[in-house]
Amino acid sequence: MGECDERELVRDVLFACQGIDGEFIKFSVAEQSYVIAPNVNISVGRRNLIKCLTEVGWLFKKVKKALGDDGAAGVSMENGEGSTRQAFRAALQRELADYYKLIAVLEAQAQVPIVAYLSDQQHKAATNGDSYLTLRRLFVWLAEPLKTLRTLAVMVDATYNKRGGAALSAMYKISRHGDPASTALVRRILSASAAPLLGMIQRWTVSGELEDPCREFFVAVDYSIHDNDLWRRKYTFDEDMLPPFMTREQAQSVLRLGKSINFLRRCCDDATWSVERADILNAVEKAGGLQFENPEGLEVLIAEGKARVDTAVRRVLFDRYKLGEHCKALKRYLLLGQGDLHECLMDLIGPSLNQPANTLSAFKLAGTLEQAVRSSSAQTDSSEFLDRLRVRLMAHLNEEVGWDVFTLEYTLTPPLTTIFTEHAMSKYLRVFNFLWRLKRVEHALCSTWQTMKPTVTHVLSRDAVNGATGGILADMLRRCHSLRGEMHNFMSNFQYYVMFEILETSWAEFEQAMEESKDLDAIIASHDVFLDTVVQKALLGSKSQLVLQTLYSLFEVMMSFREFADELYDLATEVVAKKAAARARIAEREKNQQWGTMVGEDSTAEDFLDKDAVHDMKRRLSDLAALYSRQVDGFLNLLPLQTHVDVQFLLFRLDFSEYYASKGVGPGDVAMLT
Repeated sequence: MGECDERELVRDVLFACQGIDGEFIKFSVAEQSYVIAPNVNISVGRRNLIKCLTEVGWLFKKVKKALGDDGAAGVSMENGEGSTRQAFRAALQRELADYYKLIAVLEAQAQVPIVAYLSDQQHKAATNGDSYLTLRRLFVWLAEPLKTLRTLAVMVDATYNKRGGAALSAMYKISRHGDPASTALVRRILSASAAPLLGMIQRWTVSGELEDPCREFFVAVDYSIHDNDLWRRKYTFDEDMLPPFMTREQAQSVLRLGKSINFLRRCCDDATWSVERADILNAVEKAGGLQFENPEGLEVLIAEGKARVDTAVRRVLFDRYKLGEHCKALKRYLLLGQGDLHECLMDLIGPSLNQPANTLSAFKLAGTLEQAVRSSSAQTDSSEFLDRLRVRLMAHLNEEVGWDVFTLEYTLTPPLTTIFTEHAMSKYLRVFNFLWRLKRVEHALCSTWQTMKPTVTHVLSRDAVNGATGGILADMLRRCHSLRGEMHNFMSNFQYYVMFEILETSWAEFEQAMEESKDLDAIIASHDVFLDTVVQKALLGSKSQLVLQTLYSLFEVMMSFREFADELYDLATEVVAKKAAARARIAEREKNQQWGTMVGEDSTAEDFLDKDAVHDMKRRLSDLAALYSRQVDGFLNLLPLQTHVDVQFLLFRLDFSEYYASKGVGPGDVAMLT
C-alpha cells in the first residue's frame, strides 16, 4: 500500500483543528489525543509533524468543552457557575473568533493547487496537482494559534470548578508570565471576566444590593439570620472568593460598606442614604470608572463610600437613637454610677431581700425600685432611660434568699442591640452583681457602725456591768469596733480601686475611643474592649476565679461579723435595760424607806449576764477575727499571681502600711484557702 496523499492528511489535520474526526486522523478517548489510523501508511517524519499539528485540535477541543459546545455539561447560571463564568466563556469565544477565521482561510487554501502560486516557468516544471498548503506550511501557520490555545487551555484548567473571585484569582496567577503576548491575552480575558464582579461591588457599596445566587461574591449572606443580628452574623467575608485586584483590607471595607447601608435601611429605618449614591458614582466616573485595569476607580469608590456611609451611621446612632446617652445610663444604673440611687435602693429593698427567694415578687420589687428612683437624684432622668431599668429575679434554688437572685437589667431594642448584644449585657449583669455585692457588704459595715459607733460602745460598756464577765463584754465591744474598722478599711480601699481605678479610668478611655471611632465596627470594638477591661481588672475573668472565690469568702466573713455584732449589741442593750430596771427598783425601795438591795441580789449586776453565753460569744469573735485575718492574707498572697492584671496599685492601697506584709504570710496560708 502506497503512502497516504499529503492533501488528504492536510484536510484531516484541518478537521482535527476544528474538533472533527477525519478519514485517517481520529480522536481517541482512551489516549485523549488524535491518533492516525493503524492501517495508514505514513512516514515517520509526517507522523511526528501530524502529532504536533493535532495538538491544536486537542487544545481546541478542551476549550470548546469548557464553553459547553460539545454537548457536555455547560457552565451556565442554571448549573451554579455564575456570571463570572459566563463572562469568561464570552471572552473565550471572542478570542476564538480569530482562530475560526484562520481555519477558514486555511481550508480555502487547501483547495487551491500549488500551480496557482507558481510562475509560468515553475508551472511548466510542475508534474502534479499538489496543494499549496502542505503539512510544513500548516505547521508555520498554526504556530501562533497553538500558543494562544495553550494559554486558553491552561486558563480553562486553572478555573475548573471555580467561580467568582476564586476563578479570577486563578486567571491572575497565569497572567504573571514572562511572555508579553501571553500576559496581554490573559489580562484581556481577565478584564472581561471581572466585569460582572465589579458590577456586584458597585451595587453592594452604593445600594447595599446583593444578587449572588451562585455565591461568587466575596460577601456571603445568610438569609436565615434575622435583621436584629444583621451586623454580626448575616453578612460574612468569604476569603476564598477574594478577587486578585483587591487587598483583604479593601474587601473588608467593601463588606462593611454594604452592611452599613443595609443596617441603615433595615435596622434603623433610615432612607436618607439614597441621596448620597449619585455623588459616589460621579466621583468614580471622574476617576475613570470601575474597571479591572483601573485600580484607582475602586479606591475612589471605597474612600467616597466610607466617608459618607460611616458618617450616616454615626449620625443615626448618636442623634436619633442616642447611643451616647444610653451608654451613660448603663454606667449610672448598672455600674453604680448613680450612687444615691443604689443607696436608697439598698435601704428600701434590703429587708425584702433577706426573705427566701421563692417568696419574692418581681412586681413588688419593681415598685420599690420606683420609690428609690423618686427618692434620689435619678428622678430628674428622662423616662426614656428610666423606663428601661427593670428588676430581674434570676433562677434560684429553694435555699437561696433574695440577695442571691436579685439584679437590675437595662433593656435595649434594635438597632442598639447590635452594640449591646446579649453577650455584652451578660457582662454588665456580672459586673452589676459584683458591685451590688460590694455595696451590700459596705452597707452592712456602715449599719454596724451606726449601731456600734464609739459613743454608743462607751455608754454600753460604762452602763452595763462590772465584774469579770462585764469586763469581757466591754472588751468584746472594743474588739468588735476595732475589727469593724479593719474590715471597713479593706472594703473602702477595694471599692475605691474598683470604682475609680477600674470603672472611671476604663470609662474615660471608652469615651475617647468611641469619640474617635469612625465606623460601627470601631464603636463595637471600643465597647467590647471597655467591658473586657472592666471584667478582667475587677477579677471577674476566667483566670481570676480563685482570687474571686477568696474575695467572696471575705465578704461572707464580713456578713457573719455583721450578724455577730447585732447579737452582741442586743446582748449589751439587754443588760443595760436590766440594770436600768434594777436601779429604778432600788430607787423605788429607798423612796419607800426599804433596803435598796435585798439578800441574794448582786449589787454589781453580774447576775444579769449569762457567763456561758458571754464566753461563747468571745470565742466566736476570736474565730471570726482569725478567719478574717487568714482570708485577707490569702487574698493578698493571691493578688500578685494575677499576672494578666495590674494589681500593684490595689496591693499598695490594701497594705500601704505593710501591716499584712510584716506578718510574713507564706504560701502555706494560701493553700488553706483552696
